[in-house]
Amino acid sequence: MSVSNNKKVKASWYVVGVDGWLAMAFLALITIGAIMVASSSIAVAESKVNDAFYYFKRHILFIGLGTAFGVMMMNISSEWMNRLSRPALILGVLALVVVLIPGIGVEVNGARRWINLGVSRFQVVEAIKLTLIMSLATYVVKHKASIQKSMLGVLKPLVIMVLIAGLLLVQPDFGSAVLLMMITLVMIYIAGARYRDLTLISLLGGSAMMVIAWAEPYRVKRLVNFVDPWQDPFNAGFQLVQALIAVGRGEITGVGIGSSIQKLFYLPEAHTDFIFAVYAEEMGFIGILALVALFVLLIYRIFKVARNAFDQGNEFAGFMCTGIAVWLALQAFMSMGVNLGMLPTKGLTLPFISSGGSAIMMNIIALSVVFRISFENRKIHYRTTKPEATA
Repeated sequence: MSVSNNKKVKASWYVVGVDGWLAMAFLALITIGAIMVASSSIAVAESKVNDAFYYFKRHILFIGLGTAFGVMMMNISSEWMNRLSRPALILGVLALVVVLIPGIGVEVNGARRWINLGVSRFQVVEAIKLTLIMSLATYVVKHKASIQKSMLGVLKPLVIMVLIAGLLLVQPDFGSAVLLMMITLVMIYIAGARYRDLTLISLLGGSAMMVIAWAEPYRVKRLVNFVDPWQDPFNAGFQLVQALIAVGRGEITGVGIGSSIQKLFYLPEAHTDFIFAVYAEEMGFIGILALVALFVLLIYRIFKVARNAFDQGNEFAGFMCTGIAVWLALQAFMSMGVNLGMLPTKGLTLPFISSGGSAIMMNIIALSVVFRISFENRKIHYRTTKPEATA
């Protein structure tokens, strides 16, 4: 038996294996998230339900559910995802309508974003992010020539995006509407849209968002407080001021896991929207660098999976992975930016880190899609490079 047989065994492992760096970054982020949810939610959980680890146990439950659905998703080929993308988007848009119906949609703090499933609530926009990306991937593959040569080809997907944004603004969910608009524009740009078309649409879209932002007093207040939260530190600027205090207390090495003071009823939404501030307080600047590095590694490996899919002719898979990478990168940047006072408050969670059933489930399912595409890439690679055994 020659050495080529050893190469064959190694190649076979390559088929069934996963992208090791992607898996490592994913598992590290999930682990950090679970630890931080446990740490940041102890006080509020003890106060509300008399169970210090209530939110932690709930978070672990949804990680388990997300993993189960993720395994199911990994058994669906990219070809079938392509076929199912349009029905999935239609169902998602209908769900955005249903969430506005009293009795079905659940209102929390003035926002109606959740559907009551009886045993739990589901935030529809988290599913919309993935279904929109899948639908956009299908569209840009079929109409790439039109996107590259005419304004009409660029405008068609934006019509659906405007419909979705309108439904989100009714909830209201301005942050998610902005995020989805940015994802759409980036995917159209990657498909080869002309700069003049994108520039014009970006200017019009940006202007419209500014008008919408200034049309609501609470959004204007958020923008003003973002510029100078210290002018009203005990009222409108309270949340951002407390977040900045938490980040400042962390200094270089942090105060240690579990030792945050700001999570003790000073910082609102400490285990959800502002969990990064608690993380910065407990882990310090070094911890922040490590977390950012993990996100960079995760996004880089997803882009690499997308590049491999493009190289092997699976454009739908390539665009889908690209959209997922853009989604996670933008949302992570926006969430951290809000916590650091770089962006106005938008109510976006930090992917894989923040507490929240719908969000963590869809994050895991999205990564499962990437793992599926990575598997398909490696399977094709093995078929095209399979060594012949010699006696």
